[in-house]
Order: sequence, then structure tokens, then C-alpha cells
Amino acid sequence: MNQDIENAVIMAISKQKGLDPSGIGPGSALSELGVNSLDAISIMYDIEDRFDIEVPNEMLADLESVRDIVDKLSTLIAARA
Repeated sequence: MNQDIENAVIMAISKQKGLDPSGIGPGSALSELGVNSLDAISIMYDIEDRFDIEVPNEMLADLESVRDIVDKLSTLIAARA
């Protein structure tokens, strides 16, 4: 499941920022990818739709890397199951 989440996050970032998904990995820092707070909100909307979950806004504040997003989403999805 984490691989599905990771792929979805990478694709959402790629779409939002117009980046090649092959250049985005779990250790990629959001700041290095040019992801700002507004981008993060749009990316999370895509993820929410894909996995039918709701990500609390306060969860967005401490995200620094792709791995951070994947970890938070994994927790939310596991709690829903």
C-alpha cells in the first residue's frame, strides 16, 4: 500500500509542478521541488480524491519531504480501515 501512496504523491507533485516524476523520490524535499503551501493544498486535494480520505489542514504544516507525506497518509489510511 505504501508504494501506491508514494506513486500517487509523486504523480500529484509532478502534475502540480510540471516536473518529471522520475526525478522525484521519497527523500525529495518539497522545498527543492518548488512546492509551496498552496501547492501542498492542491496536491493533498488530489490525494484525498484518490484515496477517499480527508487530510486535516494542520497536518500540512510539518511536511518537508515526499516521505513525510507518504507516512502521514499511510497513518490516515490505516486508521480508516
